[in-house]
Amino acid sequence: MSKKIFISHAVKDKEIADTFVDVILHGALSVPIDEIFCVSTDGTKIPSGDDWRDSIKANLLSAKINFLLITPNYKESEVCMNEMGAAWMTDATVLPLIIEPINYKTVGVIQEPSQIEKLQEEKSLDRIKDIVQEKLEIKNSLIKSDRWTVKKREFLLRVKKYLSENLFENPIDRLNFKQLEKDNEVLESTVNNLIEEKAELESLVNDLKKAKDKEEVSAILKNKIKSTQFDEFLALCESAKKLLARQSSIFNGLLFRSYTGKDIKIGLEVNRNEIKEAFANGYIDEDLDVKWDSTKEMSKIYNALKDISKFMDLDLKEDFYKMYDEEFDSEADINSKKFWEEVFDTTVKFN
Repeated sequence: MSKKIFISHAVKDKEIADTFVDVILHGALSVPIDEIFCVSTDGTKIPSGDDWRDSIKANLLSAKINFLLITPNYKESEVCMNEMGAAWMTDATVLPLIIEPINYKTVGVIQEPSQIEKLQEEKSLDRIKDIVQEKLEIKNSLIKSDRWTVKKREFLLRVKKYLSENLFENPIDRLNFKQLEKDNEVLESTVNNLIEEKAELESLVNDLKKAKDKEEVSAILKNKIKSTQFDEFLALCESAKKLLARQSSIFNGLLFRSYTGKDIKIGLEVNRNEIKEAFANGYIDEDLDVKWDSTKEMSKIYNALKDISKFMDLDLKEDFYKMYDEEFDSEADINSKKFWEEVFDTTVKFN
């Protein structure tokens, strides 16, 4: 027998689906149990021996109303999400029924909010009643006002009690999820750094225990400082150095000008071929400004420079600057042309 109502829900939400069928559809609206398809409710399940995929497909196509009982559990179910997509392809009336914490923003159904009902609100239940009565042509004599009111409140109380004892986790939208992913990467990096620092400190303690005099202690501490902040700085600069070595000196001038934001004129006539090449590759625009996000190459250079800038904005130890001054003559300033030429070992030209 063809079913007139199809209820798509997650297995974990069986209690809510059963209550909706027993109290609202059957109890209050007098919909016969054998006209309802709900995989978890007794009397409406898939007959033993039937292929569940065929049963779901057949009942989706035959139903006049497809209810989607959308909860966080529903969103995590691949079968449910497939049913949701299939439901919109039928000729039936599709009614997404959302339950908090699912809301209009996180529901994931491309429909106007007016086409989505909140299963925990009386007005939504009233509208559901009107739709069921109209689509299934249920006579008014079968739906008594007093009985509807009592059953509706019974349903709300039972669902409220169930949800209070079985709390959902709050869903998050894609933007927040992406931010959490980034935060998690930062935390993982921090944890890894702390583990490495712990190992280094343990090694330092062992070396200090073996030191025979102050001179050895001083030498050990100096090497320790060099192997942390200054070595990290050199490693970051090495990445930028390799990337800038691939570019012409005039293009490095364009990179310097764009990254530092300095108003520097570029000699167009002398370097026309290099500039044309950079423009053709999509590295720069017509105003000679570098398009950092246009290609992988530009993105890599920008990220390498940015990593160095972030590192130099840290509260670096005094010994770091001592090491830097011993190694380089330029100021420790990435916005300095001399810094680029000395630390990155590259030529920066503007004409």
